[in-house]
Amino acid sequence: MLKVGFLGPEGTFSEEASLLYSKKLKGVELIPYSTHYDLLVAVDKGKIDEGVTPIENSIEGTVGIVTDMLVKDVDLKIKQEMVLPIYHYLLAKKGIKLSDITDVVSHPQPIDQCKAFLRKKLPHASIHLSFSTADAVKRIATSNELELSKLVNLKGERRPKHAFAAIGTKAAAKLYGLNVLASKINDYSDNLTRFVVVAKTDHKPTDDDKTSIVFSIAKDKPGGLYDILGEFANRGINLTKIESRPSKRALGDYFFFIDLQGHRLSGPVAESLARVKMKSAFFKLLGSYPRAK
Repeated sequence: MLKVGFLGPEGTFSEEASLLYSKKLKGVELIPYSTHYDLLVAVDKGKIDEGVTPIENSIEGTVGIVTDMLVKDVDLKIKQEMVLPIYHYLLAKKGIKLSDITDVVSHPQPIDQCKAFLRKKLPHASIHLSFSTADAVKRIATSNELELSKLVNLKGERRPKHAFAAIGTKAAAKLYGLNVLASKINDYSDNLTRFVVVAKTDHKPTDDDKTSIVFSIAKDKPGGLYDILGEFANRGINLTKIESRPSKRALGDYFFFIDLQGHRLSGPVAESLARVKMKSAFFKLLGSYPRAK
């Protein structure tokens, strides 16, 4: 049976992505991991066969820990990508109305992505942070008022009446038996997250592929980046993404991440990658895989 890990716990967008991916396969065991590090290391050490992880969000940008680990900490390849629309929901126990809510709990990212809704609908609610949206939903569903009061550091014998809600997924609401008080409360309707499947090998060529690479250039070489990008331009290869991230080795030293159209085994792409590798101080192929539809 194929073991596929995902960034847990259950009820997260990562689980939704892993469920979507597993529909294409037979005999899959899904295993949640609590951190990106644990997930990627588990794949790298062969404890599981593949891992599903978010790598980029259209609003928040790149998931830095994932790209950094793919460069330096693990020897893995991207073999699949999926793009999921992200919708946030306001969830509470049965019997609690929107007008009752005094406290909202969630992960920092969805709280930031729903700030316009919170300002308009719950301007006086106190905001509290959790490790994940699923963790927030689970706490709201399984904790009593006293436990929740401790969660938000309310002290004293006489506590005012508090009504708690969580920002989470519809799947989490179903999993923990919470009511949906408000749907799709994102500030931006085009909130998309790109998930990737990582494994020891990437995907065989199809008719519509992408390739991801990372490289660095010598600091004392003027025009080095221009020279490397020219290898793709001269062969008519379209770059779909280019991003720089600090190498963490020295100030001003960067890794460049590129996504390009085509598979690493196709003629022009293979030629370009060979040339880029020759011109780079550091080069790593992150994999070729079918482009998300």
